Amino acid sequence: MKAEIVVHATFLLAAALLTACSSVNSLTITSEPTGAMIQVDKNNLGETPISTRLDFSQNKQYVVTAMKAGYFPEERLLNEKSDPVKAGALRLVLAEDEAWKVTTTSEATNNWLRIQVDSRLAETDVWQKLVDSVTSRYTSLEQLDNLSGYMRTIYQIRRFRGPRAEFRVRTRFLCAIASKMPLVYKFRIEAEVSDPRGDWLPYTRVFKEDAALIEELQNRLGLK
Repeated sequence: MKAEIVVHATFLLAAALLTACSSVNSLTITSEPTGAMIQVDKNNLGETPISTRLDFSQNKQYVVTAMKAGYFPEERLLNEKSDPVKAGALRLVLAEDEAWKVTTTSEATNNWLRIQVDSRLAETDVWQKLVDSVTSRYTSLEQLDNLSGYMRTIYQIRRFRGPRAEFRVRTRFLCAIASKMPLVYKFRIEAEVSDPRGDWLPYTRVFKEDAALIEELQNRLGLK
């Protein structure tokens, strides 16, 4: 009788282990383009192609996300019955971000950048050089005050296609005198992107023309 109980218990344990093991699925993840960073439930795994194991013993679902600079993130919600899980392979296709191609990074993005003006330049000449450079990029000025050295342009707005809806990116230039002695100007490019509701949020990149403007001002006005 004891032997039968031991055999039965052993059988149940083996069946439980087999069931648990069958709930762990191997998954190979690829992406287009390749080299995307993969996250599972916001935990970084590495770049594609990559393989992992998903444990569905608790009927758990997993969110798999692929991210790569210049592309929109792509994600899939997986459970044990999902086709990629059954096949052991998941391929994620990322849509290219058109805004990324025409924007870049700059120290002046949503941040005041200070430039000490070359002391050999007259203050009136500095202001004229500044106005000339800015109006060559921004055709409309919202506010202009040469006494305080304050200038603010109207936003430049561009529209782009997203994976699900259109979105907009806008930038504008601001400057002001930060110090008279020595003469120091501060510059800033405000950059924002629209969300699906149409609200504006800070954007970490500026149009390439904005970055070129900042570099031009540094070269024309700054100390060499």
